[in-house]
Amino acid sequence: MSEDQSTSLLDRFGLTNGPQLPEVDSYVEQSKYLAFGISRKAWGGEPMINFISCRGDHHAISYSHLYAVTFNPSLGITIEFSDHVVLVRGRVLASSYEKLVMQRVVFIVEADRSTAALIPDDEPVVTELLIEQKREKSPDFKRMMEETP
Repeated sequence: MSEDQSTSLLDRFGLTNGPQLPEVDSYVEQSKYLAFGISRKAWGGEPMINFISCRGDHHAISYSHLYAVTFNPSLGITIEFSDHVVLVRGRVLASSYEKLVMQRVVFIVEADRSTAALIPDDEPVVTELLIEQKREKSPDFKRMMEETP
């Protein structure tokens, strides 16, 4: 298959919106930092989304529990599941938000400070990731929610 056959029509005609995120099937330890993993599936969504903290902790939640997703460029992404709320802070999150709404995000990875500092300003980076059960609210979670309009 030639190179122009493997790219989408939107790419070939320059109609894509923002930087393109690489498509992957799963998170790979020790690979180049990716804030978001985007599924290769064009439609149909992934069964779960894996949230990975900068310490390496994993927490997967089923997309079937997804209730709402909101995005504010200055505050980040808020993802509401039936029993959890996930707050994602960082930069260049708009295209990742769009993929999240289409249920194509396979994982979201929080970068530690040194990694975040090395990521170019025009690439997505997650600087803060907080997952809370709706029933219990930590002081950090309450602070972040108060900052969200």
